[in-house]
Amino acid sequence: MKIATIVIQSAVRVLGLVLIVLGFLFWSGRSLALVPVHMRIGEVLVGLLWILAGMGLRAGVSPGLAIGAIFYGFFVVAFGMNKEGFLPGRAHEVIRVAHFLIGLGAIGLVEMIAAKIKRGVAK
Repeated sequence: MKIATIVIQSAVRVLGLVLIVLGFLFWSGRSLALVPVHMRIGEVLVGLLWILAGMGLRAGVSPGLAIGAIFYGFFVVAFGMNKEGFLPGRAHEVIRVAHFLIGLGAIGLVEMIAAKIKRGVAK
């Protein structure tokens, strides 16, 4: 299970970096044709979060953390898919920052769960 955890954690790190770079490109008004790619990669990252949360449940990670990560994944997808409708105009910058921070939160949850699995921490 530790090897699978390392593979998932590494994949999330790479995907997270790609998502951040793409996000900043979009923020600067460039490469907007790649928005669907950004969305699919984000969905893959959330899928990996869910897989790791399930592995965490089996490995004895706190059920609150693992189940919270699963619900957080649903929130990430829902927010990302609907963010364009929030706060139109200049106020939309607040939503962009929130989107960035929510994505970082998903990456952080992967890191937390992976660390607990790799340490063999039960509860």
